[in-house]
Amino acid sequence: MTCPACAARSSAGRLLCPACAVAFAPGGVRRLRSGVLVHSPFLHSGTARRLVHRLKYAADPTAALLLAGPMAELLPPGAVVLVPVPRAYVRRWRYGVDPALELARAVGRASGLRVVRALAPGWWHARRAGPGSATRGTPRFRARVAPPAGMVLVDDVVTTGATLGAAAEALGGTRLAVTATTAPAVATALTPLGAVGIVVVKPPHGDADHGSVRAARSAPSQ
Repeated sequence: MTCPACAARSSAGRLLCPACAVAFAPGGVRRLRSGVLVHSPFLHSGTARRLVHRLKYAADPTAALLLAGPMAELLPPGAVVLVPVPRAYVRRWRYGVDPALELARAVGRASGLRVVRALAPGWWHARRAGPGSATRGTPRFRARVAPPAGMVLVDDVVTTGATLGAAAEALGGTRLAVTATTAPAVATALTPLGAVGIVVVKPPHGDADHGSVRAARSAPSQ
């Protein structure tokens, strides 16, 4: 069995190969300028970064399942609804996946919380991933439904915080979010996680809201 993180070494029947299983760094909690409080189990480095990339650019559903358990453990008390921060339509078509939606569905299965697709994205904006010095577009969202009570935003990674800030503004200023990873330069350390616990939760049969990830349309640019 090939390791889902590095896609190179054998995992020998385990979820991850031995090298990838120990290459996690604890994430952090940060308050964005928008006021959103974001919890992230991992830094955007090592195995966690590779899993995020596998999800975003290779439409690998296993990556979402591996990240969801640790994310679910950081959900705040009083959380009722998970609201994914949607990918721009053009990128969703290009890569065949909406990573925040897949993460939200997996976190929902791990936590028992329902997923509400309360946000609609724009068609396109300049890419936000990449070096901090890169030109970054400003995402735009609109609310599809009335902001649900007890909502927590879900996304794959937080860097500058602009995307989560825009999503929160569209929903009337929600103040809580959970992401799989956080940029190393901006995280405030959480209580050490100790050994990283990876939990895979299989989707129930016949659940229409928990669809599988489609195959990617193209590989990521380097």
